[in-house]
Formats: sequence, C-alpha cells, structure tokens
Amino acid sequence: MTEQPPLLSDLFRMVIKIIVGGIVIFALVSCSVGVLAGMGASSGKAEKSEKRAPVLYGDEDSDNAILRVDIVGPIMTHKPENGGFFAAVANVAYGYEIKEQLLDAAASDKIKAVMLFVSTPGGTVVGSDAIADGVEAVKAAGKPVVAYVDGLSASGGVWSTAPADKIFADTGSLIGSVGVILGNFLYYEDPVALDGGLFMGGVTTRGGIKSTVIAASEGKDIFNPFRPMTEREKTLLIASTKEIYDNFLDHVTANRPMDRTALIEEHGAMIYANGLAERHGYIDGTKDYQETLAFIAAEIGAAGGDWKLVGPEVEKTSPFERLFSARGTASGANAAVDPAAARAGAAMCAELKKGPVALTAQTLISLCGV
Repeated sequence: MTEQPPLLSDLFRMVIKIIVGGIVIFALVSCSVGVLAGMGASSGKAEKSEKRAPVLYGDEDSDNAILRVDIVGPIMTHKPENGGFFAAVANVAYGYEIKEQLLDAAASDKIKAVMLFVSTPGGTVVGSDAIADGVEAVKAAGKPVVAYVDGLSASGGVWSTAPADKIFADTGSLIGSVGVILGNFLYYEDPVALDGGLFMGGVTTRGGIKSTVIAASEGKDIFNPFRPMTEREKTLLIASTKEIYDNFLDHVTANRPMDRTALIEEHGAMIYANGLAERHGYIDGTKDYQETLAFIAAEIGAAGGDWKLVGPEVEKTSPFERLFSARGTASGANAAVDPAAARAGAAMCAELKKGPVALTAQTLISLCGV
C-alpha cells in the first residue's frame, strides 16, 4: 500500500476531526437546548396563567393602583398574530388590544383609575372607536379616566380620548384634526412610461401606455390611476366620508364642551397648540406628566403618596426567558451571567422609580421587568 504524502494525510485527518467534532457539538447543543427549553416549558406551564401588573412608579405596596394605558403611534385595529407589515414598528396602538386592557381595568378591583398616555397622529376609525368604548366602560365602572397628551393627539387621538373625564396636554403639544380623509386618488392622463414604478418613480404622459382592467360592478377599479373618477363615484365617496365625519362630530361634541357649528365652520380639521386647544374645548388645560399623575392621585383620594402607577398585566416570563432577555439583565435576574450589567440595570431602575418619567410603559417594562 502506497503511503499518502504527509500533507494530504494531515489534511484528511483534520477534515475527519472537524466532521466528527461538529457532530458531537451539534448533539450536545441540541440536548442542552432541549433540556433548557423543557425547563422553560415546564416552569412556563406553571407560570403561564399567572399575570402581574408591572409597577412603573410609586409605592409598590399601595392598594391604590393607577393603570397607565399607552395610545402611542398610529392607531390600527387588531394586532396581527403572526407579524404583518407593522410588526417591526416599535410604536403602534392597536385599538382592540387597548380596549381589552381598559375592559380589564373596569372589571378589576385593584385598579382605581386610568391614565391614558397619548402621542398619536391618529389612525383608523374602527381602532379609535374601540378605544373610546373601553374608556366609557372604565367610566361606567365609576373609575376616573384622565388623558395626558405627550406632544400630539390628532384625529383618532381626539376620537379615542374624547370620553375621558379630563384631558391635559404637556407644553408645546398639538391637538385637533377633527376630520376624515379616505385618501388621495391619483389619475395619470395619457401615460407614456413609468420611471422606477408607479409609486416609487415618475410618470411620463402623452399617450403610449394602455391600461386594461377587468372588473365587475361599478367602482371596483376606483383606485385605477389611469382613469379619472366618475362624478357618481365621487358623490358616493363623499357621502361615505360625510357619514363618518358626522359620527366623529356627534362623538366629540357629546363628550367635550365643543360647539358643532364652530367645529364645522371655524375649526375644521386644524390642529391647535395648548392655549387654543383649551379655548376651543379640545383639552382641559396644560399639565406635565408629573402634574397629571398628581391630579389623578388626588381624584382617588391618594394625594399623600399612597398610590402606584402600573402597566397593563403581562404574563410572567419563565426562568429560561428571563435568563436570556434584556429585561433579565436590567432587573437583576441575569446577575449570574453578567453581574456588572445587572448592578447597572438595577441602579438605573432604582433611579427611574424615584420619580415618574414620560417613557412609554412598554419601555419601562422592558428595562425594569415585571
């Protein structure tokens, strides 16, 4: 048998070692992950149904809980279960998710009042109305609901918070836009070419492109940008828009000290700074975050400090999840892995709890755990 050159022999042995070693490592990792996942699943089964309202600020032992509910970002309707277009967007207010939080608050003996933290440009009518329904449920349960506007409450923000007992806005905020828009319908006459696509580039006109649409029923292709909208289609869309607008006006004027005629003829869909917003009835005054919390505490007879601000209830995480989560590091649960980071996170959370800060509830929960 001819002996292989030393270099080729060494290379062959190295390849074999890599393959065998990889198999062993893969097996070990698979077993470890399986065990850890099993631990997480087994402990998770015991804890999955257990929920806790994270304390964001105040006396953790107090029985006077003020629930903070965030209406932050564009208001949508339902939260997608498996991702979706808005899954990667940090701040989106899902109307029916917020409604559920408010319904839970209405039924809970632990929650004494609700603070709505509002920073939104508006959104869907359905999502906004769902939030308003939740606000009315809390009020029906005899609990104060106070909205705090952190910079912006427009359109759907006004719709969703209108039933609140009081609406305060921080200095420099903008409030308003009581109006409805269905969209800007484009029409290209005699298009020649699309440069980079219809919505991402430009359109050259004066004949050359033919558009053929196969549709049944009038108006089915109303979004076709290569034909003008018919007068009948315009009339029907205007009628639908006016119906929604009338509902908006009815809702706002039924809940706020606002004049319907003035809304239509003077205010329109404009947005207003604090002074004008208060004068027109959109808000009840200017208060910062801390002042709004103090107002709510006084409303429930807990001005002396016997109260706490809590976030919506969340499921307690399993030890497996806490071990690898950012929340675990910040709250100290990850001390065995990174003691320095755990100490820094604990110190940061201690500072945050010395005074109420206007961070979103989800941010505070992520930083300091439940």
